[in-house]
Amino acid sequence: MKTPITIIFVIVFILELKAQHYTHDIGVLAGSTSLQTDYGERSHFGSELNNKGVSFSVAHYLSFYNRTLRWDPNNTMHNHIMVKTELQYINNTELRHHGTYATRRTYSGEQLRAMKGSLSMINAGVHLEYFLRPLEEFVYPYSDMLFNPFFTFGFQYSFYKNGLESELGDWEQNPSLLPDKYALANSLAIGKGQSFAFNIGFGTRYKLTKRIDLVGQLNYMYFFSDKIDGLKAEVFENKNNEWALNLQFGFIYHLNFSSPLFY
Repeated sequence: MKTPITIIFVIVFILELKAQHYTHDIGVLAGSTSLQTDYGERSHFGSELNNKGVSFSVAHYLSFYNRTLRWDPNNTMHNHIMVKTELQYINNTELRHHGTYATRRTYSGEQLRAMKGSLSMINAGVHLEYFLRPLEEFVYPYSDMLFNPFFTFGFQYSFYKNGLESELGDWEQNPSLLPDKYALANSLAIGKGQSFAFNIGFGTRYKLTKRIDLVGQLNYMYFFSDKIDGLKAEVFENKNNEWALNLQFGFIYHLNFSSPLFY
């Protein structure tokens, strides 16, 4: 269990050790997360829209544009790249079933509507951000460049805790309160867990002041697990892993200006 965490911290430590004379930013972001889980019908708009939560992130950004690197001596590539290390918290207090089966006026439909899941999650990860315009020109305090769009991808390791309630009563004492497939043995994975996740997305920075940027980004997060929501896929017809769309906005602060242009 500790191996993925060790790998992440080793990567971060190596980056920081080699980054003593590079450019550093810190950021704080917040937003909304839309979760696609086994609650509701797959590709059902109501499930994707209503099963949402909130997200908060703190991030460190490492830039290379002011250094001459052996693998990019002409400074054409690393003038567009940042490495982002992030700690993120996601919370969803109400996962519900939506769609055709949940709206039926039957007892099974009532059982589905009565189910309420919850999910809280902490993600630690490393991402690579590629900016479309040169970072040295964008960060330079007296530049007229205000926007700098970027693409991002990376990996996170997630620690999560999910829960399940039924408005019909205590399902742990009486599993028949749940729909039949959720009352089967080994059909639930309620509690704590861990999973890898892959991220890909896009966004932009906007220069607010010489040292502060606004940032907006939309990320797609794919989990390498179908147990995030506590409903195990092994006994269901729906065997797709969970995923999420995460829309965030925040502030980025430039800790140091290392470019020769600033002196």
